[in-house]
Amino acid sequence: MSLLSRRPFFTHLAAWVVLVVSLGVWGTVAGPLWNPQPMSDVLTPETEDTAIGVSEPSGQIGQYEVAISVEEIELRDGQKVSATIRRPVGYEGLAPAMLFIHGTGTQSHTAFHREAQAIASTGIITIVPDKRTSDYTLTHRDYEKLAKDFSDVFDYLVSIDGVDPQRSGLYAVSEGCFIAPVVAAGNPAVSYVALISAPVLPIREQGAWAADTYLRALGVPEKVLTGIPRLIGQNFDEDTFDYIDFDVSVYQRQMTQPVFLAYGTGDISMPIIQAPLLLSEDLAQAGNENLTIRYYKDADHGLQIGDHVLLLSAMQDVADWVSGLPYTADSLPRIAGAQPTQTYMADIVTRTYWFASGSVGLYILAGALLLILLSLIMSAVYSLIHRVRRNHAEEGTQSEPVPMKAINIASAVLICAVIGLLAYMGALAYLATSYSHSILITYGGWLALCLLSLGAAWLSIIALSKVLSWYREEKGRAIALVPRCVVWTAFFGQLTLFMALAYWGVFPSLI
Repeated sequence: MSLLSRRPFFTHLAAWVVLVVSLGVWGTVAGPLWNPQPMSDVLTPETEDTAIGVSEPSGQIGQYEVAISVEEIELRDGQKVSATIRRPVGYEGLAPAMLFIHGTGTQSHTAFHREAQAIASTGIITIVPDKRTSDYTLTHRDYEKLAKDFSDVFDYLVSIDGVDPQRSGLYAVSEGCFIAPVVAAGNPAVSYVALISAPVLPIREQGAWAADTYLRALGVPEKVLTGIPRLIGQNFDEDTFDYIDFDVSVYQRQMTQPVFLAYGTGDISMPIIQAPLLLSEDLAQAGNENLTIRYYKDADHGLQIGDHVLLLSAMQDVADWVSGLPYTADSLPRIAGAQPTQTYMADIVTRTYWFASGSVGLYILAGALLLILLSLIMSAVYSLIHRVRRNHAEEGTQSEPVPMKAINIASAVLICAVIGLLAYMGALAYLATSYSHSILITYGGWLALCLLSLGAAWLSIIALSKVLSWYREEKGRAIALVPRCVVWTAFFGQLTLFMALAYWGVFPSLI
């Protein structure tokens, strides 16, 4: 093959390289970068034994039979919620009491049956109410409003016969740890707060940190990590996902109650060193030094081990701490259990630019897909009309149709790349939530996605070359509006999709 005959190939190759590099550079500068800093602070447990130091023996799990009842509680706005109350049968004197506050995954009064049953059997009255979800959705949550409901339930709890109001407080899990400090800060009757797997940081920061931890555990390519702030750092519409920036520190700085904080060292969704340090600083602003921290070896987010088996020793520790108040509020050891680890710090997530935030980014992507779909329809109609006209005209009197086949093939491969990106993200989410690993998906899927995107760029260059050749051949003839619209609609849609793919890092960058 002569050099002259190879010239089109080298021209296409040069154009392809320019396009790919340009997209790579765009993908780098179009959104926030991701560079989490190593966690330098450490927390060292004083002992591996998590037992709470008590002045006198307290009830053990199973010591009391438990009587269970379901009651209706009227809230301040007149609405009623059901609540499951568990009472230790035969307990002498006033018993401590505990209100359970739901996290993300639960909402019914039938939840926490294992935890509430175990703790009640030690001699503590427990109550688990329904969480009202009429104003609780994926995109909108009002923690202050929910706190009012739980505060009303707490007031009902301390009014029950046999309850010791001096040892009655809250047991909150995960997202519930955003609600409990609001209740505690606003209700002086709350005498203690037990926080289980507390995020402490705003969800946007904790979520970005958790995503980074999950993805590093999966072993994804480094380039994939740059997508974290671009997904979580979006500016959503007003009153949409605003709860992810809720700062619970405002209320933690008003808490004067003793606090029990527990984590499982197998929980990779929470910053288990950074969060306690921040909580300790917040409590100090209220003059509160009564913070007890426990780490349970290999336990997960719900203080479970193995095949979702609740760690009863953790429930015993909570019960001992509550029953022993006020002595246990500052009893030693303050920090105990397994050694926690946290490799990177959670930090403020840089916000994305307007074109990639919330509904704007979705509208742009949908618009690009609509343009490509429109070009496909227009090209099909135009080709049909051209064929009909050519069949009724003398040979050579009609110009050649615009080369839409090449454009359509490039569009189809590009759409496959977009679908592949969404599928890859979904696969990573599945692996992370199921604690699974697959190099075939993490690296193989990413490589396939990159190759597919590069292939789409090559096909678009070929299509553009054919269109330019067609324009040169048509020079001197009046080119109809329809074929011009078909071409530019297709290429504008393709360019937008290429920029969307580049935003997520599928093209190599020189910077």
